[in-house]
Amino acid sequence: MTILTPDWADLPTDTQQVLAPLGPEWNQLEPTSRRKWLQLAERYPKMGKAEQSRVQRRMRDWAKLTPEQRRTAREKYRNVRQASPEQREALKKMWSEYEALPEEQKDRYKKATGGARQ
Repeated sequence: MTILTPDWADLPTDTQQVLAPLGPEWNQLEPTSRRKWLQLAERYPKMGKAEQSRVQRRMRDWAKLTPEQRRTAREKYRNVRQASPEQREALKKMWSEYEALPEEQKDRYKKATGGARQ
């Protein structure tokens, strides 16, 4: 059975509202990607407000990425998923330490590393 992956104009209004950051490029997305986003939109109403805000922020960030940046992000995600629990814990600790830094220090790191999350 094939799950339909409708064009943007064919999506219900509430789904379009949830997926609005992806609207301009929706019709160019691969069917697999569309299905994943549609599954997220289906779960969205059951999420708490904080989770909904986080999802919207991440969708906006994702929509801004170039295809190359998306490829890199997917690759990094796969690498983290394949890491051992100890390695993932170490990464979480490093990320928490980074998040606690003042914005000026974060900006210096971004410039030094090529600005991975601009």
